This record gives sequence, C-alpha cells and structure tokens, in this order.
Amino acid sequence: MGRLIESDSKVRAPNCSVLELAPCSVRILVDRGSLSHSTVSSEASYSIAVIFIEGNDDREALMFAKRMAIDPNISLTVIRFVDSGGNEVVSSWDKMIDSEILKDVKLNNVGDAYVIYIEQLVKDGPQTELIVRSMMDEYDLIVVGRKHNIVSPQKLGLAEWNEFSELGIIGDLLASSDISSRTTVFVVQQQKQRIAIGRRN
Repeated sequence: MGRLIESDSKVRAPNCSVLELAPCSVRILVDRGSLSHSTVSSEASYSIAVIFIEGNDDREALMFAKRMAIDPNISLTVIRFVDSGGNEVVSSWDKMIDSEILKDVKLNNVGDAYVIYIEQLVKDGPQTELIVRSMMDEYDLIVVGRKHNIVSPQKLGLAEWNEFSELGIIGDLLASSDISSRTTVFVVQQQKQRIAIGRRN
C-alpha cells in the first residue's frame, strides 16, 4: 500500500491511521518531481539510495529497493549508518538478520543489478542530520524504513525536531520543508505482527 504525504492535516490524519491499523506493509511517497524524468525515455538512468540503520522497516526498505534495482537502468546505493562509538545495543538475533540481508549487497550479488555498498560511521544525531542533508540531490529517490527497534546514537536528539512523525526520524529529515531538493523520498513500514485472540464461548 502506498500513500502520498502532504502538509494538510486532513491528509496527514488518515496517513497516521493507516500506519497504525493497516494489516499490510505501508509505504509513503514524498514526491518532489524527480520521478517524472523516468517516463521521458525507457533508457533514462535512475539512481536510488537506501539508508540502513537496523530493524524490520529498514530490512523491508532494502528488499523493496533490491527488487527495483533489477531494472538495468537503475543504480542502487546502500548506505549503512554505523555507530562510530560502538555503543549500539542490538540483540544478537537482529544483528544476524541484518547481516544476512546485507550479505549479497556487500558482495554486489543482487542478480544482474549493480549495487554500491557504503558504511558511514556516525557518532550522534547532529552528524546524522549533516550526512542526510549532504545526500540530497545526489539521488533521484531515497528509500528509508520508518521505525527502528532500538534507540541508537545515530538518532539521538533528532526526535525533538520531528515535523512529520508518520515519516519516522530519517524520513522526516529527508522531507524537511527547509530543504530545497528534487529528491523523492519513500518511507517503508513493514507489516505489523498482530496476535489474534480467540473469543471464548
């Protein structure tokens, strides 16, 4: 499911409801017009980046981008934000899943797609903001996960300035109204796991 985000509260309220209640994965598109050139010619090149920190939503975002990168006209760059101080508290299970999903990306072994993998050391939230802002206009589309499973140093302090909570911390940075950019942003939330409770007779 995909939805377009707008500043109008009448549109944002339904977006938030969908994110909270949808029984499927949800994607929100912030279209700044960079997608239009891809329809001009089937030979037009198109650059996509994924910002990967950790967690279910980031994995879903990466899987989505990998499927897009099958198109020979699309180049994919995966940028993994790594805590430079080694203070991240991630479960061994999450580490294993993250490593597994990134394995073929690191080896540039995603079918016929050409993938660039970058590890970016980040010490705190302000540095994350600087790096994210510097990425604008380098890519036609940036794909990010909405939420993360841990409170990581890479995001420390950023939530206080969150304008669009439905986009998540990184998505909000990319879609900030004070950034003049044509880069389109795509935010992904993985399907939420819900426990069904049977009704007793």
